[in-house]
Amino acid sequence: MSEASARRFTPARPPVRWHLWTLVALVGMALVAVGLPMAADRWWSTDHRCADGVVERGPAQECVGVTDGSYVFSAELAEVSAKIRAENQRVAESGEDWVAGAYTEPITRRADTPAHSDRSPEVIRQAVEGAYLAQVELNRGGGRGRTPQIKLLLANSGQGGEQWRPVVAQLVALAGGDAGRLVAVAGFGQSTSTTRAAVGALRAAEVPMVGSTVAADDLATPAPTFFRVSSPNTDQTAVAAAYLKRRQTRGFRLDVVRDIKRDDTYNQSLGTAFVRAAKAAELRLETPNGHRFVSGSPSAANTLAGIAETVCRPERRLDAVYFAGRGRELKLFIEALTAPGRNCPLTVLSGSSALGVFYDPPATGDGAAGGDVLARWRANTGLRVLYTAYAHPSAAARIYPTRADNPFPAFADAYDLAFGGDRDLQSGQAMMGHDSVLTLGTAIRAAAGPQGGDAVDAAGVRNMLLQIGQSRTVPGVSGPIAFDTNGNPHHKPMALVELRPEPERRYTYRETIWADDAR
Repeated sequence: MSEASARRFTPARPPVRWHLWTLVALVGMALVAVGLPMAADRWWSTDHRCADGVVERGPAQECVGVTDGSYVFSAELAEVSAKIRAENQRVAESGEDWVAGAYTEPITRRADTPAHSDRSPEVIRQAVEGAYLAQVELNRGGGRGRTPQIKLLLANSGQGGEQWRPVVAQLVALAGGDAGRLVAVAGFGQSTSTTRAAVGALRAAEVPMVGSTVAADDLATPAPTFFRVSSPNTDQTAVAAAYLKRRQTRGFRLDVVRDIKRDDTYNQSLGTAFVRAAKAAELRLETPNGHRFVSGSPSAANTLAGIAETVCRPERRLDAVYFAGRGRELKLFIEALTAPGRNCPLTVLSGSSALGVFYDPPATGDGAAGGDVLARWRANTGLRVLYTAYAHPSAAARIYPTRADNPFPAFADAYDLAFGGDRDLQSGQAMMGHDSVLTLGTAIRAAAGPQGGDAVDAAGVRNMLLQIGQSRTVPGVSGPIAFDTNGNPHHKPMALVELRPEPERRYTYRETIWADDAR
């Protein structure tokens, strides 16, 4: 048994103050180089311990940091955290060499603030469950070797990723030292300014990353350190424009509704990419820049109601609208489109974040009388809402025509065995969490060499990620994974999914489209 194998993993605690200032200075200099200033004093002043590697930070003292599953960040993660901890302990006791990979998300949220993201607790749970299943698949079989074994860490950056600085500092420390042997990071949730900052800091520290559900185009760079299994907005909007082009008839009228909130890189990228894709497909928009609004305040609902009134005017009614915004705002738009007395047959298309339409519960009791948007939506047969999904269970058979090549049935069985049922797979989030960690694991095994005995570090994992798409392809449950020169998925299929207000039909698969074919 090697010394590394016998060692029990303990997540790095925030170091004593002089180490902190040294680390902050080093990371800060790297961040300045990519335009990301760091206000270190503000972020390191609180030191209330929640558990090993996890401390209270921020306005509501959220427990943020890195754990091996011993600490449970939210009630929804209790079951999967226990399974991750057990698998990590099994690895530690196995006598085999191991390395660690982290899965990061903004897991916790403050109870005194409104939800402002499209990563609900349920969706985060699904993604982490998928990541755990990939860990088990890599460690106990699957045809990708078994050495080194892989420990999976969970890293919480707090509501909206606000605490990304101390969490990134912990991850960089784990990657730079021998205590944790961290070689890569997966996850990242959604495309916001905090995600971009965290990715930039890890890139500066040369820690390789695989994003699971991030779409903003500006996250990609040449000579990548950041890779992703999720289709970027350029690909999503190309697919949407191609779908609309196929349905275009004489007099077809189209426009775009755009969220221009400054710190949301997903929305801004999605709106810009769709205008460009529409022009390439020779689709004419009714207004030069579309209808714009700013999310994140109560006034957004009023603005979207005014936009709905405009696009639904009988004398200038549209055939289709592309909604460049997140799911919670899309729900507000649907609410306005289905307002009492409004007859608005319309096709609405959106991007991957549209699944957030269902994150807030429907109205009940007295509030349901006029405020149950799902009930009004069910009654409005002329409204169709579709989005470009990263993954969907029904797409797998189309992507992998030969059953022997299709990894999804085995994944679905493993999910059912570990967590019961398969309904949670419809959103595709467990599939994407799985594929990001599976891709990291594939690169880790390749870095260990044919005999599995070569030392694995972050640089070796990055080199092997660069080979995915060149000399190898990863058969992900969301589709074959290959990277282009910027770390984006190459020739990755997407599912066109219809959102429906009926619980049993919420994510209804319509077709599979390849972005390359859409251009």
